[in-house]
Amino acid sequence: MKNKNMSFTRAEQSKSLPWDVVEEAIAKEVKWLKETIHESPYGEKNEIFDFCRNCIYRRIAILIVSGKVKAKEIKSTVCLWGKQKSSIKISHGGEWHSETMKLVSSYFKSLNYEITIEPRLNWGQADLGAYKKDKPPLFIEIGTVSLSKLLFNLESMEGSTLLLVLDLNRAVEFSILKVDHKYWAFANSSR
Repeated sequence: MKNKNMSFTRAEQSKSLPWDVVEEAIAKEVKWLKETIHESPYGEKNEIFDFCRNCIYRRIAILIVSGKVKAKEIKSTVCLWGKQKSSIKISHGGEWHSETMKLVSSYFKSLNYEITIEPRLNWGQADLGAYKKDKPPLFIEIGTVSLSKLLFNLESMEGSTLLLVLDLNRAVEFSILKVDHKYWAFANSSR
């Protein structure tokens, strides 16, 4: 007797894409992610971490290619966060981070979002949380992000949106549409 879970019909097989097409799509997403995301400078810098970094980018790319996460880069020639201009021209550092948090927070407040500072995620905290009735919860990271934290939260926070603010003119929005497994929030529990 055949195992029902292991059998495939021709119709199911015909819906699959050839592996080389899928691998090409994954490679394209990995390249885009590497060129776009600003990694936290606090991660380890060694051969093992470089290997893990590539695995993390691949796993995020697979989430995008499989349709579980929708990723969108947002670019503008003017400040994305309203008419206010930042007096800081360098898009990194503590002062820039603090000023950008205020600017992004004011922008979402002007759209009637409730804002929280450093809301808890399934792993770690975001810089800002923006909440509005009938909208998915929006968690905002300003500047850099930990790749492992990003992956864990993309894999576990179904129905949420993660927004990476890269600078005043660029952001990346990750809408989490489906997760295959849910994690317990061990990362946030105190020991």
